[in-house]
Amino acid sequence: MLRHDMTSLRLFVAICEYRNLSRAAESMNLALSAASRRLKLMEQEVGAPLVRRLPHGFEPTAAGFSVFRYAQMVLHLGDQLSASIADLGAGVRGRVRVFASSSALVQRLAADLAAFAREHPEIRIDLEERPTADTLEALDRKIADIGVIVRGAPLTGLVTYPYTKDRLGVAVHKASRFAKAEGVTLGDLLDEDFVALDVGTAVHRLIDEKVRALGRILKVRVQVRSFEVMCQMVAHGLGIGILPEAALRPLAEALGIALVRLDEPWAERDLDLVTAADREPNEATSLLIRTLRKPMVAC
Repeated sequence: MLRHDMTSLRLFVAICEYRNLSRAAESMNLALSAASRRLKLMEQEVGAPLVRRLPHGFEPTAAGFSVFRYAQMVLHLGDQLSASIADLGAGVRGRVRVFASSSALVQRLAADLAAFAREHPEIRIDLEERPTADTLEALDRKIADIGVIVRGAPLTGLVTYPYTKDRLGVAVHKASRFAKAEGVTLGDLLDEDFVALDVGTAVHRLIDEKVRALGRILKVRVQVRSFEVMCQMVAHGLGIGILPEAALRPLAEALGIALVRLDEPWAERDLDLVTAADREPNEATSLLIRTLRKPMVAC
C-alpha cells in the first residue's frame, strides 16, 4: 500500500461505510467510472479482492477490512497533521485527544477539563463522548491519547490510573410503587419494564450481567442512547432506568421523576484513566494526566 493516494483511501473508507459504490463516489464528487477504477487499482496493488459484491451492495473482505482500518489510521494522521499545523499558526502548543464515557463526564471529567482549559489555553483538547468499548478501540487504533472508562476486566497493553468513583441509582416514575422507597435491590426491580442504554455501554453490560446471575433476563421495553432520553422515557411511564446518580439528580428535578438508591455493593463503580503502554505520551498529554490525577478542582 505504498503507492496509494489520500483520495483513494477516503473513497475506500466511504465504500465500507456506505456499502455502496455509487453513494461513495457521490460523497467524494467522483464519477462512478473513476471510483470503480480506483477500487480496481487498490485491489491490484494489494493482490486480493477488497470487497465482496452482493446483490444490494458491497461488504469488505478480510483483506478489505484490514485496508479499511489502515486507511482510517492514515487519514486520521493526515487530519491530525493538518490540525497541528493550523494550531501552530493560532498559537496552540499542544493537542490531547480524550475519549470518555458519559458517566465520567457527568461525574467529574467535564469540570476537570474546563479547569484545565482555563489554566492551559495553549493546549487544545479534542473530546469525544464514547462507550468504554469504543474508547478502548480508539486507544488501540491510536486515535485517542487518553481514555476515561468504567473499570471492568483487567486490561492488557494499557497503563491505568485510578480517577474517581460514581454510583448508580434508579430512575422511576413519580407514581411508581418504588418512588418513596429509601432504597431497592436489583431483585426488587426484575418484574418491571426497563428503559435501557445501548448494549455497548458499561451500565448496560453490568446490569445485564447481574440480572443473569440472578437467573433472570432483563425486561427491556425501550433502548436509548443517552441519559436524558432515558429519563424522558421514565417520565412518560415507559419503564424504570438505572444510570449514574450524578446524571440522574438534575434530570429527576427537571422532569419530575424520582431518584431511588440502588442498594447493591456493585452500584459504586471505579472510573479509570487509561493510556496506551506502547507509546510515550507527549508533553501536553502527560500534563493533562498529572492534572486529572489530582483531587477534583472547583469550577
